[in-house]
Amino acid sequence: MSSLVGRPIVVVSAFFALCLSAGARADGNQLLEECQDGINSMSGGVSRNSVGVGHCVGVLQATMDTLDLFHEAGGLPRLVCVPEGGIPMIQSMRIVVQSLQAHPESLHLNESVLVVSALKNAFPCQ
Repeated sequence: MSSLVGRPIVVVSAFFALCLSAGARADGNQLLEECQDGINSMSGGVSRNSVGVGHCVGVLQATMDTLDLFHEAGGLPRLVCVPEGGIPMIQSMRIVVQSLQAHPESLHLNESVLVVSALKNAFPCQ
């Protein structure tokens, strides 16, 4: 039983270590620009930076997958409770962009932390 108690701490520690070790530009400023471009391109516009859009999609998907992994394999409670069947990527982008625009004072923070915060506010667990 004692080995199970330490597991969530190890999983959370590993997540935050990965967040903190990410590149220096991996913050909300870059993510906001990339996800805005992604919304534009997914709505029929032309992407200014397709690599950046791919980065936005990758960060959002990886963060959501990591949250699921923490719950399923790590035994942690769910932090985000999206509707059954998930949500479209463009909806995730809109949620994150809206959150980043509403909180410009936080744009210097790690992009994954900002994504978790945005999704947690949009889809809180009861």
